[in-house]
Amino acid sequence: MPLFKRKPYVLRKPPKDLLPDEDVFKVRFTKEVFRDYKEYLSCMKFYRRRLWTCKVSGKTNLTYEEALVSERKATEKVQQFPKEFMGPVLRMVHLSPLRVDELVDRIYKIFKERFVPGEEVTGVQDEALGTCRILKVFNQEEDRSPLYEVAWLDDEGRKTGTSQIVAENLRRKKQPFSRVLLKAFIRESASSGLSRNSAWSVHEKLARKFKIPIPVAERPKVAAKKQSKRNLSSEKFEVSKVANGIQGVRKRKRSEATGVGRKGDSKRQHVERVIPPPIRYPIEDTQVKLSANDPPLHDRPVPATDFVVPVECTGDMLMVWDFCCLFGKTLLLSPFLLEDFEKSLDYREGEAPLLLEMIHSLLRAALTDPTLRDEFQQKRKKRVEVTMAKWKDDLCDFLELPSQQGVSSNVISMIRKGYFKQVKVSEKVNIVQTLVNNCLNSGIIRNQIDENIAEYQLIVAQKREIEALEVKQRKEEKELLKQQRAEQANGRGVENGEQVEQRLENGEGEDDEDEDDEELTEDKHPTVWKVKGKRNSYGNHSPVNNGVSGDKENKHVSASRSRQEQLKKKVKKKLAEEKEKEKERQRVEEQKKRKGEADALVVRKLQEQKVSERQKKLEQLDRELEKLCVLTVPLGKDRDHNRFWFFNREGRLFVESEDSTHWGYYAGKEELDALIGSLNVKGIREKALRKQLETYQVKISNALQKRSKELAQRYAVEEASVRRSERVRTAPRLTGFLAYVNKLRTS
Repeated sequence: MPLFKRKPYVLRKPPKDLLPDEDVFKVRFTKEVFRDYKEYLSCMKFYRRRLWTCKVSGKTNLTYEEALVSERKATEKVQQFPKEFMGPVLRMVHLSPLRVDELVDRIYKIFKERFVPGEEVTGVQDEALGTCRILKVFNQEEDRSPLYEVAWLDDEGRKTGTSQIVAENLRRKKQPFSRVLLKAFIRESASSGLSRNSAWSVHEKLARKFKIPIPVAERPKVAAKKQSKRNLSSEKFEVSKVANGIQGVRKRKRSEATGVGRKGDSKRQHVERVIPPPIRYPIEDTQVKLSANDPPLHDRPVPATDFVVPVECTGDMLMVWDFCCLFGKTLLLSPFLLEDFEKSLDYREGEAPLLLEMIHSLLRAALTDPTLRDEFQQKRKKRVEVTMAKWKDDLCDFLELPSQQGVSSNVISMIRKGYFKQVKVSEKVNIVQTLVNNCLNSGIIRNQIDENIAEYQLIVAQKREIEALEVKQRKEEKELLKQQRAEQANGRGVENGEQVEQRLENGEGEDDEDEDDEELTEDKHPTVWKVKGKRNSYGNHSPVNNGVSGDKENKHVSASRSRQEQLKKKVKKKLAEEKEKEKERQRVEEQKKRKGEADALVVRKLQEQKVSERQKKLEQLDRELEKLCVLTVPLGKDRDHNRFWFFNREGRLFVESEDSTHWGYYAGKEELDALIGSLNVKGIREKALRKQLETYQVKISNALQKRSKELAQRYAVEEASVRRSERVRTAPRLTGFLAYVNKLRTS
């Protein structure tokens, strides 16, 4: 439950007198019910404010729904906490007055160097590494080094022996948990008061599980509950005693109550528990059932159905509009909006130019079929060509052909008499649909389809080449990176070996020099000795030695001193030369490193430039593929087999029922997000549909937003035109579908 001002927020209870068929307002993520829309709206505003805190992770400045999602994700992470560390960690957490960050640092530092029973680590045994499991821990005080009793394991995990070992001979492959995971585990398993210095208290279930002692002051509610249960049981006992008139009541055994396992029964009943096999998702959507562990799904938004044309004609209208958009250049028909097409079909005050241009273009394209053209020529012996001025006669003559039987004769006669505007919308859709069906067999459309398919295959082949080149380059980069790392490792090994050899050589030279010095002090310094416990130094006259011997000794001392000074100068000179060489070597290495970094930066920039160029090329190819599309397919189906359609030139997401009798659409980004969140990935169809919607989510969202802006601009222009006409008393300018002009028509 998310926290509000560091306290758990209590949800509102539903009204007590709520009727089953009563219309209410329901909050999607809390399931709260409201009768008043203002209360519902104020509650939603309150939930959308960034005042909430995730109880598990401690994240702040979240909305209520974001806090719920954060808690669910953090709880899933907490399940990964090692079980062997739960008890020791909770014992350190319980009754600790530290803040959560300080507590996390303290526990993390302690268990970074210490081990717990049940943990498998690597230990040193007989100067060899082996796997072992911690059995017991001795000297667990923080100021003393602990001693561990371990069980040694073989390669198959079997116990081979036990021994006691110190902590210095044990090590882990990696740290068992991170600070973030530890913090989430503490927040999930314990709670603290509102004050800063309040102590942590582990939840009662976990305390009983890990045998953590709870002070009596912390469990008055538990004691009160137990006492109330005892009082209630004693009251029941007294009531039953008075009612039955006996001194005591004996409970029946479970076997006597159930009839299973009675004494003396020769046949015993055994209940076998059949464990069903685990379900492998995705499965059939209608068989999916939500479980308690599943994330909550959003409520699916209701699609809008405010079409201008009748519902039964919506699918055919979309098919005709999509065909005209895909093959507009071939038909010599300028593109137009779906809303303008709808309004043209429903226009009853005259003849809409958009619909007339469409009929004329489709009729010309259909007559490119040699069979239809010959049939049309036989009917019209004088004039074969179709023109815009005679479109009514041309259309009626075409619809009266023996091969065209989809339009009734009454509609044809109304068109010929000039009452086309009085024809029903469904009949108009039927007429243009008949023309489209004939255009599909025409030569120009077939040739265009073949060209698009051939070009489509070429572009797909180019995309595959670019993607294969990118994959190959990634593999080469990985191999090059491995080689560089191996070379760096080898270079470090060689450098370390050379340094060791140099150090050994230097050490040996220094030892030799020391030995020479020692020899000099022993052989060349006969004037240093001890007499009767006293030491005579250079230049002192001894009663044993005379003056001549003293002069000789002084000469020897001066010679030895000069030699020592020469040796010291040589050593200093050698050290200075080595330091200069080391500085020169470091300078050369720094230059090489800088040069390598500069080269690597240049290479990286070139690679990034190539990647960006490839990405732009792929995006350009995708745009070209969209232009070459010759068939629009649905994005997918939901659990009820409803099909979802998205057209590149329309900023709406359409929904078609299974029997194609009902249509709807989504026109808002929020509706698209809610639709994606309402799809269950455990079902086959909804998983595929959700994947497609997530793939094209950015594209569809941009199209929805673009359509909303265009509609707002169009409404503003139309209102401005009407206001101007009322002010100057002139006829309003034609806008929308009435202002359509076919710029591609040649005649």
